[in-house]
Amino acid sequence: MKFVYANSPQQEADFIIIGVADESGSHSSRSGSKKGADAIRKVAHERCVFKRKGRFSLAQVSSGRIDKKIYDYGNVDKKKISKVVEVFKDKTPIILGGDHSITAEVLKGMKDVTVIYFDAHPDIVSSMHGYYGSVLSDVEVDLGHSIEIGIREPEIEELKNIKKKRLEIVTAEEIYELGLEKVWEKIKRKVKGRVYVSVDLDVFDPSIAPGVSAPVPGGLNFNQVLYLMKRIMKKLDVVGFDIMELNPRYDQDERTAHLAVKLLLEMIVNCEHPNKRKLVVKAEKVKEEIKESKKKDKKKDKDQKTLI
Repeated sequence: MKFVYANSPQQEADFIIIGVADESGSHSSRSGSKKGADAIRKVAHERCVFKRKGRFSLAQVSSGRIDKKIYDYGNVDKKKISKVVEVFKDKTPIILGGDHSITAEVLKGMKDVTVIYFDAHPDIVSSMHGYYGSVLSDVEVDLGHSIEIGIREPEIEELKNIKKKRLEIVTAEEIYELGLEKVWEKIKRKVKGRVYVSVDLDVFDPSIAPGVSAPVPGGLNFNQVLYLMKRIMKKLDVVGFDIMELNPRYDQDERTAHLAVKLLLEMIVNCEHPNKRKLVVKAEKVKEEIKESKKKDKKKDKDQKTLI
């Protein structure tokens, strides 16, 4: 089943949805996150499509009309995701997992990005690699200009690594203490350049998102995340994002899947930079062509001087 809001041919799309049905990087005893991407597609179809008098209508969101050009690429193998993301560098990739180690594979195909990481866990273990707890140790990104939101269950090793890497964290408690506007100010001050946004659904409190692999009490509510996400997507140069760790096996009445669909649509509606990125990619291509042309001219001049 394709995402019901996929409305565009691949070549014309601004957003490319890519599922990764994999949980090989998970160490959780609560298995089932590999079915997360398809659960999001299924719930979107069941909840957001209305049929009246033989005609179909799609639900919109509180942020506005869903008129972005979207293409659903389907599911790909985890080992291939970085290459797929590279192919779509002039578009905005949206990755649906799967366990959170998939994010490290995605970032291999994205150069020069900083990360905004929504999670209950810091995922910066360095004593082990290639799993969902080592994501930020496994990637080559500028952690000094990245930030984590909603952290509330770090390991001792991770606390040391956070300090060592100068990684800014905002705990779930701080969001309540500081208020959302001050948290947004922190994000703006810290994050620079091209931004990748990663969401582990366990950032939410398990009372509203029980269907995750590693639930932690004391999490955020939906409107807190939405407040920050709308500003991130509108004000920063977001070049890609993901939603990870939906675990349908542990969901209750598909509550977490419904939340994930709502969040996904709000992120798409509020993301305002795909056309700008197309122009940047075109400009880079022109620069390369000019560079190659100059090389050819130099070689030609050198050859002519040799003949003389």
